Amino acid sequence: MNMNYRSDKTKTIRSVAAGLLCLVLLLLAVPVSAAGSDPGVEHCTSACLYNFENRKTIYEYKSHDRCFPGSTVKLMAALVAWDEFGRKLDTEITVTGGMLAETSGNSIDFFEGEILTVEQLLNCMLVNSANDAAVILAIAAAGSTEEFVARMNRKAETLGLWGTVYTNCTGMHDPKMVTTAADTAQVAIACYEIPGFIDITSQQKYVLPATNKSPEREIFNRNALISKYYNAGYYTESAIGMNAGATPQGGYSLAAVARDNENDLTYLAVVLGGDEADGAVYSYVNGRRMFDWAFTAWGYRPVLQTSQVMCEIPVKLSSTADYVTLAPKETMSVFLPADVDLKTAVTYSWHTFEDSLDAPIEAGTEAGTITVVNGSEIVGTCPLVTTVSVQRSEFLYFLNRIEQFTMSRFFRATVISAVILAILYVFITAFMREKRIRRMSGRR
Repeated sequence: MNMNYRSDKTKTIRSVAAGLLCLVLLLLAVPVSAAGSDPGVEHCTSACLYNFENRKTIYEYKSHDRCFPGSTVKLMAALVAWDEFGRKLDTEITVTGGMLAETSGNSIDFFEGEILTVEQLLNCMLVNSANDAAVILAIAAAGSTEEFVARMNRKAETLGLWGTVYTNCTGMHDPKMVTTAADTAQVAIACYEIPGFIDITSQQKYVLPATNKSPEREIFNRNALISKYYNAGYYTESAIGMNAGATPQGGYSLAAVARDNENDLTYLAVVLGGDEADGAVYSYVNGRRMFDWAFTAWGYRPVLQTSQVMCEIPVKLSSTADYVTLAPKETMSVFLPADVDLKTAVTYSWHTFEDSLDAPIEAGTEAGTITVVNGSEIVGTCPLVTTVSVQRSEFLYFLNRIEQFTMSRFFRATVISAVILAILYVFITAFMREKRIRRMSGRR
C-alpha cells in the first residue's frame, strides 16, 4: 500500500458540524459506480474502469487521487516513441554503453554494440516491461532521457493530464513522479488507438530474432492476465493486452484491456497502488473483478423498437382513418447498467414535420423524429414513420380540390374581377340608358 498518499485520519467529534464533515469525507471515500452494484475493489490506491465503444467511464475508485505510476509510465514512453518512430519502425538503433549505464531494474540485458530495430525494442518494453528497452528508445528518439521525459510531460499536458508528472521513462520509483488512475486511463486509451499496439501487448511471449550480438531470445509477458509464465494464478482469456508491473514503494500497477465478445464490448481497467495481501496480488484481483462485473452489470439495453407506437398524427382526405400512428424507423439500444429501470431512466421527446398528413399515405413514410434521453444525456435520435397505409377518398379529394381552388389567389382575383366588371357593367348600362332617355326627350 502506498503510505505516502494514504493515511488514516481520526477526528474527535466536537460538534454536529464536525460530525457531518466527517460523514461527507467518508462518503467521498466510498467507491462510486454508475450501476447499482459494485465490483468490490479493495487493497489499492486508485482504480477506474472504462468502456471503449461508448467512451464512458463506468466505475471509479479514488481515480483522481495522486499516486505512484510504476510500470504504467511505459505506456506514455510508448506514445512518445511512436510520435518519433511511428512511420519508421524498422529504424535500427545501436546500443551504447551510455544507454546501458542509465538502466536499472528489470532488463533484457542487451549488449553494447547490439543492433536492434525500434519495433523490436517496443516489443521488449511493452511485453516484458524492459527498462533497458525504454532507455534505449528514449535516447534514440530525443538524444537524452532528460529530453525524452520532457516530451512525456508535454504529451501529458496535451492530453490534459493535470495530475501527472513524469521524472523518468521506466517507472522506477521517484517520489516526485505521480499520476492518477484517471490520467493513466487516458494514456492507455491513446495507446489503444495506435495501430498494432494491442497486438504487441497481447503476446504471451515475443520471440526476439537473433542480433549481431545474441542468438534468438524468448521474451515473456509480465502481465499475468495475459501470460502464465511469471504468475499462473490470474490468466484471463478475455484479456487482450496493455501493461503490468510493480515497485516496492508504489505497489502493483495494471492497465489492462479485456473483450466481452458476447456483448461486443471492450473495457479498460486501471489499478494503481495494488497491495499483495493474503497471497493475492490485488492489481490483478481488482482488474479481474472489474472486468467480471462489467461483463454482467453493463450492456446494451433496447430503448426503441420498430413495433413501439410513440404518437399519432391526424389524417386528411380519408374516409377510413382520422389519424395514423408513428413508430421508430429503426431499433435502438443504449449502453446502460443492467439494473437500470428503463421506464424511469429513459425519456423520449418527438416532433412531427407537419400537423397532419394527407392521404394517400404509404406505411413507412417518414413523418417526424424521436429523441432518446438518458438522464440529461441525449443518447440518440431516430426517424418516426407511419405504421400503416391509408387510402384516399376520391370524393373528399374532389371537395378538397374545390376548397383549395376557392382559396387560391387566382380564384379570388377572378371573383374580384368579376365583381368589378359587373359593377362597371351596371354603371355603363345605367349611363347608356340615361343617355338614351335624354336623347329621346330632346326629339320631342
